[in-house]
Amino acid sequence: MSMQSPEWWLLDERQPVALAELARMCGMSPQDLVELVEYGTLVPCAGTGADATFTADYVHPLREAARVRAMFDLDLFTVGLVTGYLHRIEVLEQRLRAVQGQLPAHVPRERDGPALWREAHG
Repeated sequence: MSMQSPEWWLLDERQPVALAELARMCGMSPQDLVELVEYGTLVPCAGTGADATFTADYVHPLREAARVRAMFDLDLFTVGLVTGYLHRIEVLEQRLRAVQGQLPAHVPRERDGPALWREAHG
């Protein structure tokens, strides 16, 4: 079994991606992406309609939203909401990592995920 990584893992997030290529990478139709642009979920960096290009940072949130769409049989408007929130979470996580990278080594860092639940002993 070959362990090849998908080409979208290697994309620079600022790299422009054509609408048709973005649709292929995300498993959605170009018409769905045009509709997500109309909803305001996707914002092209250049062009309009079928000639629109987007930054590659939409690839991961759109792939995840397409997966959730198939799993729960969601309509496209709901997929737009999910995509917007996933994109926002990704941006915030990147900013958090950047800020954490500036902390001195002796400052303890918060670990990812929720803290362990502990019952008070009384």
